[in-house]
Amino acid sequence: MKFFSRKRKMKSRKKKMKSRSGKLKSRVILCLSIMLIFNACSKTTKQDEKTLFGKEEAKKETVKIHRFEKALFEYNNQDSQNKDAYLRSLEKEYKPMFAASLSDEQYFSIVKNFVSDEQMQQANKLVSEAYPDLKWLEKELAEALSKIKNIRTDNNSTDIYTLLVGPAEYSFAYQNRILVYPEFSAISLDLYAINVLSSHPYYKTIPEYLRIGLTKDNILPDYVRVYLQEITFRDVPLQSQNPEATLLDCIIDEGKYIYAVSAILPQYKMNHILRYNPQQQEWVEKNEYNIWSYIVQNQLLYCKDRTKYLSLIAEGPTTRGISDSPSRIGNYIGYKIVEAYMNENPISIDSLFKISDSKTILTTSKYKPKKH
Repeated sequence: MKFFSRKRKMKSRKKKMKSRSGKLKSRVILCLSIMLIFNACSKTTKQDEKTLFGKEEAKKETVKIHRFEKALFEYNNQDSQNKDAYLRSLEKEYKPMFAASLSDEQYFSIVKNFVSDEQMQQANKLVSEAYPDLKWLEKELAEALSKIKNIRTDNNSTDIYTLLVGPAEYSFAYQNRILVYPEFSAISLDLYAINVLSSHPYYKTIPEYLRIGLTKDNILPDYVRVYLQEITFRDVPLQSQNPEATLLDCIIDEGKYIYAVSAILPQYKMNHILRYNPQQQEWVEKNEYNIWSYIVQNQLLYCKDRTKYLSLIAEGPTTRGISDSPSRIGNYIGYKIVEAYMNENPISIDSLFKISDSKTILTTSKYKPKKH
């Protein structure tokens, strides 16, 4: 009996050992499977980037951000007898930021009045507190520009200046919040600090629907978009400027830029790239089928009368005739069509922008939104 019991225990131990061995093998196989899947995913991601950007490894760019607004408002901390000399000395280092020479006494007086204005001094203080350091932006800009210059090589300067636009007409200021030229770039930092300037007399006229897209997380996506448009693809005509463009032409055009920005900045959320808040992003995602149906049923897709479809692509508090919607919902559809096209036809971003026929992209994309 004792022997039998021992034998049974031995059998039990053997079973347990086999069980443990089996479990161990299962765990090893599972770990190997996970590693293989992970490696496969990594390879796919690298392959995707190689396809999109045309090269395996981007040349590393370096970016220097010059805080023009900080240097400018230091004028107020100078001794009274040194103020004018200090202001004039800034022209050498920050020449691109001045619209005229400071030797022009009339222009010099305008600059002095701007920097001496108490409201502007208060705005500068709030912006400095919101953005005490921009090393994070320099790093992210350098990484983004490395990818961009792999799409198409350019020798443009990576000198970037920040400034305050102050009491400019809000639509003009908004449209020019980021400027990119071959020689330099400029970022209106006060507009991206609108959350702390909401009650400031110079900024309170900016409507809420624009404020949504003026956050810290919008700076880099906005910059990349403008750089692509003004430098990388400056030879590609904008459909928004073509009076004969159909709605499809306009939204595919916009969709290309949205797709390119999202590929360059995969770490950024789509709502920041699209300049939506999370609720608006959720709305367009849930209503993709309904938006597409609205466009098709109202025969707007190939319509050339911009007055009929402008509300689908223009800035505004909402899209006219569609309750609870954000603005620019047509552009979101354009992005989804381009995304579908790139999933069906893996090509480089450069090749994507060379396709001028929007119908080709729509047809080849096999785009068909699902009904929720």
